[in-house]
This record gives sequence, C-alpha cells and structure tokens, in this order.
Amino acid sequence: MSGAKRTVFYAILALIVGGALEIGSSAFLYAVHKDRIASLPGSPSDPAILLAARTGLSWLLPGSFPNPATYRRMTRQPAGFFAEDREQGYRANPGRYVFRYSGLKQGKPEHLDAIVTINPNGTRFSGSAPVEPSRRIFVLGDSYVFGDGVNDEQTFAFLLQATFPDSAVELHALAGYSWANALVTMDRIRDRVRPGDAVVLGYAAYYKERHVAAPSRLRSIRDWMASTFPEVELDPKDRLIRARLDDANRLALDTIPMHCKFDAAYCNGPAPHGAYVDRVSRELLRAIASKTVGNIHLLHMFGPKDDPVLLDLPANVRLVAATPQDFSYVMQDNIMGLDDHGGPYWHYAMYSKLKPVIAARQ
Repeated sequence: MSGAKRTVFYAILALIVGGALEIGSSAFLYAVHKDRIASLPGSPSDPAILLAARTGLSWLLPGSFPNPATYRRMTRQPAGFFAEDREQGYRANPGRYVFRYSGLKQGKPEHLDAIVTINPNGTRFSGSAPVEPSRRIFVLGDSYVFGDGVNDEQTFAFLLQATFPDSAVELHALAGYSWANALVTMDRIRDRVRPGDAVVLGYAAYYKERHVAAPSRLRSIRDWMASTFPEVELDPKDRLIRARLDDANRLALDTIPMHCKFDAAYCNGPAPHGAYVDRVSRELLRAIASKTVGNIHLLHMFGPKDDPVLLDLPANVRLVAATPQDFSYVMQDNIMGLDDHGGPYWHYAMYSKLKPVIAARQ
C-alpha cells in the first residue's frame, strides 16, 4: 500500500472510530442524564467524548474534574441549618448562617456569601417590627419566597417591612416547601391571624408535584443532592410532606422519606394523573383560605396563566400576577450565575406587585 493510500486509510479509520466514540459517549450521557434532560440549560458546547470523560473522571475522583458550565456548589455555615419536624417534614433551626454559593469562572473558583438569619420562632428575619403592630403580614412559600441566594435585607419580605413600618412581616417560608407546608403553618398561626391581617402565599406551577410528593420530585432531589452535596450522607429521617385524597375523597396530609435511597419503589413509580394533582392543589388552597377571614394575596411567580389551579379561587383569595411575562422589563436575575434563584432585582419585582395590593387593604 502506497504512503498516500495508507494516510487516507488511517484518516478514514480515525473518523470511523471517532464517530463511534462520539455516538457511544452520547448514549452514555443520555443514560446518565435522562431523568433531568428537560431541565438542562441547552445543547452541550463540548464534544460528547470530552463530556463523557469528564463525567467518568468526576465519578472516580469526585470534585477533581468539575464541568465549568454546570459546576455549582452551595454550603451552609455553620452546619445544622435543618431540623426534623413531625408535621412539616423539616424546618430551619434558629441562628445566623452564611449560605455560600460557589462556581467556576474562566476555570477559577469564585463564591458569593448571603447572610440568612432565622428567628427563634423559625421565621426568617425580615426587618424590625413594632412590639404592637397595627396588623401582621404573613408570607408563606418556598425557597424563592424565603430568599435563597440573597441577604436578609434583600428579600421582598424585608422590603415590605420597610414600606409598612407599623405592620409586622413574618416570613414563614423555606426551601422545598409547598402549599401542604403552608397549610400546616396556617394551622399553627391561625389563632394569631386577625381581621385586617394579610397573608401572602407564593405559587408556581412546579409546586404541584411537591403538593403530592410525586416520584419526579424525589428524583429531582436525588439528582440535586448528588450534584450539589455529594459529600452529605443521606438520612432516612429526612422526610417530605405529602397531600393526598383519602378513601373518602377528603384532603389528608402525611410524610414520606425524602430520599429515593430509602424507598426506591416509590421513587420509580408512575406519575400521578394531572387532574388528580390539580384537584389536590385546589383542595389545599381551599383549606388554607378557610384558616383566615383576612385576605390572601396569591403571588403567582412562575407558570402558565391558564393553570387550572388558579381558576375559581376562594372568595378571600386575590391573584397577584408576578410571572416574568407580567413585567415590561427583564427582572428574572439569578445569583450572579452561581444559582438559579431570584436575586435582588427579582425580589424587588415581587415587592413592586405586592406593595399596592397590600397598601389598598390597610
């Protein structure tokens, strides 16, 4: 075989081998990420072979070969932020914490610190309130409402407290919470809710899988824990609250293990029917609304306008439209690219929607 032919032969062979490796790597990456492929940011920028090699090395040597495009870490200092709660599944321990968000920029590590203060009653600090307030504003919701990623003084709850200094704003929210958690909270504070008080209740379309503790919810927790807290040993005592309809078709609450590791059959089970999830969600909202004669401001943060859960609202529930489509400007910032939660601009946007409706009902 002449030298020219040999060169062409090896070039073709290299293309065939490279193509086979790329196809095999793509299949490997699909198998690894298939449960969360819909949530990935977009098409990969690197060849599948490189991504597969990086994934394999990260398994062999955890943390040594992070992907700069997706590498993110979050730590809470000191440890012990979460505590067990028989009804809620978990709650926050009182204290002052630093939430540290870390990532890579041009291959170099960087981080952002956010100060989080939990009051003795389990609420997040939202500013100085009077000893005898003219009314109370109870804010309930998940990590977006809580303000993951921003300092105490940057949450929309803090902005409301500053605007209504005669009122007392209480931030009853926490990462991963849903309307099932909000219902437990309303049961606990119902004797303190007076006529004239207001309740702000966060809502996003993704709450619905949380309401029923859908298997997809557990799988997303599994993947998030593996990527963000790979060093944390999972605890069988960690639990999620679940809302369901009992044999008599009445709303009931219970808790289930949070981690797939301790109930693999449930984690890999079928998705609940959409109509059932919507019904459970509506029943939760009715139950929450029944706990107060005051106004509930339903803060719709993310999701479609025609969400069935938002139809036929209870009489004391008022919708506050605050999705990205409800603003004339870009307001959905994130934590400098280190986290997907809303940053200061997002919190100000929520505040700007809540301020007039709360002021109108003073």
